[in-house]
Amino acid sequence: MNRLARWSVMGRKDYNEALVTVVKLSGVLQAFTGPARAPQARRLLNLDRVEKWFARAFTKGLKPAACAVVINSPGGSPVQSDLIYGLIRRLSKSSGIPVYTFAEDVAASGGYWLMCAGDKSYALETSLVGSIGVISATFGATEAAKRLGIERRVFTAGEAKMQLDPFLPVQPEQEARLRDLMEDLHEAFKERVRGSRGERLAAGKDDELFSGRAWTGRQALKLGLVDGLGDMRSVMQGQFGDKTRFLTCSEQPAPGLRDLFGLGSILRGGAASGDSSGGHGGGLAGGSRAHGLVDRVAAGVAGVGGGDAAYSACRSVIEAALDEAEQRAYWERFKVHV
Repeated sequence: MNRLARWSVMGRKDYNEALVTVVKLSGVLQAFTGPARAPQARRLLNLDRVEKWFARAFTKGLKPAACAVVINSPGGSPVQSDLIYGLIRRLSKSSGIPVYTFAEDVAASGGYWLMCAGDKSYALETSLVGSIGVISATFGATEAAKRLGIERRVFTAGEAKMQLDPFLPVQPEQEARLRDLMEDLHEAFKERVRGSRGERLAAGKDDELFSGRAWTGRQALKLGLVDGLGDMRSVMQGQFGDKTRFLTCSEQPAPGLRDLFGLGSILRGGAASGDSSGGHGGGLAGGSRAHGLVDRVAAGVAGVGGGDAAYSACRSVIEAALDEAEQRAYWERFKVHV
């Protein structure tokens, strides 16, 4: 079945050309305990959400030449950062498939932690990269509580159970405990970066590298935080040839139309899309009919509010949703997911 999947991806003519699987990680790194299909869940990155994407990307039957991980994240939970990092490295080691990581707009803090999962890392000249540090932000409302006549009552078993209550003054020992935690997390982050980048890091620049500062892609290259400059497609085609095909293994960040109306795969007939959305070679079955239906649905929805802007917005949302539903149908069809 996996050979059939590769045949569908590459086509007969290009069956032996290089295939690069692509996973796009965009959002804040944070665990989510609500329903998996909730709109909020699609804006977050965590192990539960991305695990199936990487299972697809490292499917041996597809014989990918490499896995490209495209990152656009300002950071977030160090736990989720390390869990996803560990997943990528384990799958790469067990499959023998190399990993290339790419920074888009921003790969900072936890986003850069993910960059370290690559055997080689790249950024655009204008990307923001780095921010190797730890932050904890809160607020204090002690004066406001006094003015409002609010009395804070907290009861604990264990003297360190309560930490930095915003309605009580900061105690020196509480601040010291927090700083101790942050220093330990910072040290873990630095160890991960050193272990990944090794001698590629600029010598004698530790104070600057680990200051929490973010750099442009060009600055990051000079400091050894990335191996080169370039976008994912250009770098991968330079590495594996102009005929390299790309297969997107992650879901689109937009809500799926099937989530809203239950129509996703029906509108597109469950067919595999072209290279622009999934990288696979199969044509869109009934493409003209589907696009005509998209036009009618968009026009109908936009008709409620009226105007060309409303039509364009509706069409964009519907097309993004159809792309996701089509991609799901593709993976379900060939059963290469885990």
